Amino acid sequence: MKWLNKFTALNFVLLFALAFSVAGCGTALSNLSPIQPVHNIAKAKMEQSEKPNEEVVVPAVPAEALAKPVLDKYGMETVGFWIGKARDANMEVLTYIFAFDEYAHAEDQWINFLGEWQETQNQIELGTGEDRKIVDVIMMSDHPQLFDVQSRQPILTKTVDGITVSIAYWRRPDLDRKYNRGNAFSPFYETEALHQGDKTDVFYVKITNNRNENIIFDVKKCQIIDQGENIYHGLNYKDLDERLLYMARASGLYVKNGMEIARRILIEKRMSVVEKQVGAHRTGVPPGKSAEGFLPFVQTKYNALELKVILPIEKAPPPGAAQRYQTLEFEFPFTHDRGIRVAQPSPKRY
Repeated sequence: MKWLNKFTALNFVLLFALAFSVAGCGTALSNLSPIQPVHNIAKAKMEQSEKPNEEVVVPAVPAEALAKPVLDKYGMETVGFWIGKARDANMEVLTYIFAFDEYAHAEDQWINFLGEWQETQNQIELGTGEDRKIVDVIMMSDHPQLFDVQSRQPILTKTVDGITVSIAYWRRPDLDRKYNRGNAFSPFYETEALHQGDKTDVFYVKITNNRNENIIFDVKKCQIIDQGENIYHGLNYKDLDERLLYMARASGLYVKNGMEIARRILIEKRMSVVEKQVGAHRTGVPPGKSAEGFLPFVQTKYNALELKVILPIEKAPPPGAAQRYQTLEFEFPFTHDRGIRVAQPSPKRY
């Protein structure tokens, strides 16, 4: 009988320990972001060594003999990459994520690096035989002060043709804590009962125009595409307003005050009118200026794994030139985790 009592007591102890560990795991997951930049290259290498998988491309740098000297010169290393099929590695764009020491956001050094990197990239893309690659490079940093509204998540930065775009994801609990308080609903307010297509995923975006001409940016043309080719469109101020009006629990002064907040924080409302047309004005960023703010999208599906956030930017032609507007697509790779999404805390007012 004593043996049975000891066995029963041991079971209770183990059960308590299991419950505690599960609760701790849930707490840890709830503090993580369901959408994160790229894949960690060290983790992928470890997984590849244990269980090789042809779906994963894991070279630390593209064409190491060419790239490594430039990376070493500027104190950069590869910290992430975009998953691809090994057999397609020489036919598809390979996105590499580089970072300075301690993930510093060294903007001037990044521009200097890109100036020298361009020649190296041309050599890599010319290649020889089957070793030809198309390479895309992005900087990852952890520098909250880069934005007016400081980010809690890593920042991805990409520079093309004199235009620099930085982007970071914002978790809903962080948005609730900052904006869903007092006598105002957060512009991104939601309830657990809402359908996935009525919820949002929110990013913070900063666009800097170092060109001599205006650039034009339309949030409605932005989109997220997952591995299943599902498309999630960008939402503007009007979309958010209609979304709150259709919600049963959101009405009156709380909605009005929430949309006043939206006017102050959405990137579309913080951009200048750079081109006037009959019946419509086009917003964007003048030469030598920056614009930044929140950019919401329709929430991704739970089964999404690989995400591409695509931000199209139109370049105005030089004054008097016969050229047309050209569109650059700034594409940023992110990953989505269903388990972390499910573990996120319930919506809360403060």
